[in-house]
Amino acid sequence: MIDGASFCWTRSHGHLEVDGVRHCVERFSTWRDDDRRGALRVCFVDGQGGSTTAGQGWGGHDGSLLVGGVAYNLNRPALAVRLIRAAMASGWQPGSGRGVERDDGFALLASAGAPAEPRR
Repeated sequence: MIDGASFCWTRSHGHLEVDGVRHCVERFSTWRDDDRRGALRVCFVDGQGGSTTAGQGWGGHDGSLLVGGVAYNLNRPALAVRLIRAAMASGWQPGSGRGVERDDGFALLASAGAPAEPRR
């Protein structure tokens, strides 16, 4: 719940080719429970501001991100809330029926003031 509205989110792992080089990508998608068409979709591309920790840390491909030695976990509700609030502050309007796609996930993460994940 954020400001009285119920949100859902999911994350997945994929790959993207940029200039002939294959990169891992963590994808974070969220929507207000009553408006899936208005979803926010964010890509965290490995090497573009951080690492997706593929094959590292918690096992890779599990939603973990690494920025300057600080770990984040896209599966954590606290991080999801921070990303949602940051996206809303930058113009995303959940409930508008218009989805938004962002390819700058690490920039959004930086603006979110997101809580770091303790390293194990």
